[in-house]
Amino acid sequence: AGYRTGAFVAAYPLDSEFGLDRGFDVYDDRLPKGSRPTEFVMAERRGDEVVTAALAWWNRSKEKPRFLWVHLFDPHAPYVPPEPFARRYGKDPYQGEVAATDSFLAPLLGPHLDGKERPATIVVTSDHGEALGEHGELTHGLFAYEPTLRVPLVVWGAGGSRGGRIQ
Repeated sequence: AGYRTGAFVAAYPLDSEFGLDRGFDVYDDRLPKGSRPTEFVMAERRGDEVVTAALAWWNRSKEKPRFLWVHLFDPHAPYVPPEPFARRYGKDPYQGEVAATDSFLAPLLGPHLDGKERPATIVVTSDHGEALGEHGELTHGLFAYEPTLRVPLVVWGAGGSRGGRIQ
């Protein structure tokens, strides 16, 4: 359809070895070595690095319509937010990682929200929630309870934003 397509991913579960790069002009999955999925250790890069690469591609690709997929992985265990979020959320490092991730997205989303970029449709969602100790599960992946099943879905575009609950 004439679109330039770019994907910028932050963690091993979306590595191109799984075929997810199909159909993208650019699939940036430059990750450090060291994933051990059977031990739940995933190679990842911080969200600000992913957003920097995605934003550079976005700004270089203005001559055609664009589709950009940005995947961030920061709010995953172990919860170790960067400063100043580690200090600010010392008693709740998970929330520190969520706040850091919000800040990482600001350079990418800010120009759209401020009207400095041409109109776009932006979709923000998550793959799962975190149990954070509920039902005896510290993170996610074992049980299908509300804390891990409920995820955000925000669709924003030139006509405003829509958010809500999907029951």
